[in-house]
Amino acid sequence: MADAMNVGVNLEAFSQAINAIQALRSSVTRVFDSLKDGMKNKETLEGREKVFITEFQDNLQSVNRDLNELERLSTLVGRPSESHPLHNSGLLSLDPVQDKTPLYSQLLQAYKWSNKLQYHAGLASSLLNQQSLKRSANQMGASAKRRPKVQPSTLVLPPQYVDDVISRIGRMFPDMSIELFRPNGTSAVLLVTLGKVLKAIVVMRSLFIDRTIVRGFSENVYSEDGKTWLRSYIKLFQTPCQRCGKFLQEGLPPTWRDFRTLEAFHDTCRQ
Repeated sequence: MADAMNVGVNLEAFSQAINAIQALRSSVTRVFDSLKDGMKNKETLEGREKVFITEFQDNLQSVNRDLNELERLSTLVGRPSESHPLHNSGLLSLDPVQDKTPLYSQLLQAYKWSNKLQYHAGLASSLLNQQSLKRSANQMGASAKRRPKVQPSTLVLPPQYVDDVISRIGRMFPDMSIELFRPNGTSAVLLVTLGKVLKAIVVMRSLFIDRTIVRGFSENVYSEDGKTWLRSYIKLFQTPCQRCGKFLQEGLPPTWRDFRTLEAFHDTCRQ
């Protein structure tokens, strides 16, 4: 077992190197002690300086000599075959025929490679997770755009059912008059008269209120033939603008109607 421990390390040179380190420390200590003590008391200043310089030079030579000896021994000490033992696996480095069975060095290389692999795998996992979240969000956004909107079932109620509901509402509030029209055959238009306060035109889409226009009680909401103001759009492309006299302006017909006279105006001409 002692021979096995000597593999890669010269124990005799190692012991001598320790002694050389101790000698070097002692010589360095003497240098600083001489600097601390300074010049000793002599009869003349010249004599004190001469003695100080001589002792200081001797101490420096001792430091240089011990340092050279330590450097020489360090080349003879050598080094262990591996400097990073892995717990009990470090005993593999004591194999006297390591050159033929380099199991321990291969184990260290595998350990280092495994650490690097784990590190890079962690980085790759975090990047892939971020990309996965982005793809999921994009796919959800794209699918949401492609997904058709589901129409509520109440939007396809039969007109007769809607008429009955509006009729029941009218009977519930006798002080409010409700007249129902279907100018386009499907959507209901209600003319609601609230006492002598106001009149409201309510455009219904099944049982949902699509648009509401409130007018004064004295304002006329009928055309000359007794129809609502929506009826005036039946001649949208046949009636010229009452101000400029043109049928089209910038490619558009007169789409604005005066609620009192039902006269047609372009949107820019009505101002």
